Amino acid sequence: MHETKGLCTVVIGSATSATRAESILARAAIRSRVIKVSSEQKNGCAYGIEFPCSQKRNVEEILKNARIPIHSPRGE
Repeated sequence: MHETKGLCTVVIGSATSATRAESILARAAIRSRVIKVSSEQKNGCAYGIEFPCSQKRNVEEILKNARIPIHSPRGE
């Protein structure tokens, strides 16, 4: 998980999974947005979700329950 200016980022993987995660978080009234994390991946681009760090535990639990895996960013 990466944090910048009160916003946290988790790497989801594909754009489809990140969009699904964004939708699930919206239903839980958690603001988020899909972001492109890196274009240096061997299998294409990686995408993630950016959200308020104050919602970190909620986001982790919601995504876990939705069976959406969170990947560690490179270097962490």
